[in-house]
Amino acid sequence: MRELAGVGFISFAASKERAAFDILRELAGAVADIVKKFEGLVVAFSEGDMKKVQKLGEELDCLESEADGVRRKFECSLSKGAFLPIFRGDLGRLAEQVDDVADVAQEASRAIRWREELSKALARAEKKKAELKAIRKGLVDLAGISVRTVQALKESIDVMISNIDASILRAREIERFEHESDLLEEKLIKLVYRYEKMLDLGSMLQLKDIIEKIGEISDHAEDAGDIIMAISFTLRA
Repeated sequence: MRELAGVGFISFAASKERAAFDILRELAGAVADIVKKFEGLVVAFSEGDMKKVQKLGEELDCLESEADGVRRKFECSLSKGAFLPIFRGDLGRLAEQVDDVADVAQEASRAIRWREELSKALARAEKKKAELKAIRKGLVDLAGISVRTVQALKESIDVMISNIDASILRAREIERFEHESDLLEEKLIKLVYRYEKMLDLGSMLQLKDIIEKIGEISDHAEDAGDIIMAISFTLRA
């Protein structure tokens, strides 16, 4: 099933595999759109616009439901015999992991959508200590890293069919972005605790939860990248 000089793994004649792979690429694109929508939601939260947060959250829920349908369509194509058995398990796990990225983005959006009182608490604290504005900015920055991480995942999947080496390079970019996410996540949590006297306990715990949930988006994208790497090892065996 390899292409010229082993740069891909689907032959030009394998129309069933190509059709299935198009569905996987569709899933990756849908998930990238979800995470981009999530970034907009975080920006709205940072601006204190909770009505916009709710609107974007509802739109994100619709996109996530559509992504679930795409994942099921891909799984159906595998069950009908697309790809050799040696690849089906890994590709099935890859689709599931990509879909998990959308799931954690939805969880993070809900953690923010239902926190109007947290937005008000932050605004009150920021009036007392302007430095606390760095928390909202940090949330936006963290969401931005998640967008770049998932975009790298999408691009890695996009070229798997034609150039596994290029796919691996993008998978390694996922690792770099995820490391940036980890560092910022740690910095933000430390910032929250630094100003714990300015915030009530409930607000602190909610902020910590939101920060960790945003960080999980990049974590799950990295897990998907690991599966891509595993597939590449199988190809080169």
